[in-house]
Amino acid sequence: MAMTTAQELLREGEAIGETRGEAKGKAGTVLTIIREKFKKIPKGVENAIRQMRDPIALDSLAVHAVHSKTLDEFSEALR
Repeated sequence: MAMTTAQELLREGEAIGETRGEAKGKAGTVLTIIREKFKKIPKGVENAIRQMRDPIALDSLAVHAVHSKTLDEFSEALR
């Protein structure tokens, strides 16, 4: 059965919401790793992470957070 335009738009909206929710969760994970490792997070770094919407980029950032020896080294991954 063919979908109506409203159903298509609803599904698109749901997919966007799921992606945003996934990104928000992954951003929280990255921030938790940084807080645990470096104790403080500069506001600029925190804001940059929270604004990211790409779950794959956030996964990569989590790996950088684990392997970075300093907060400055981690911050380079944000650029």
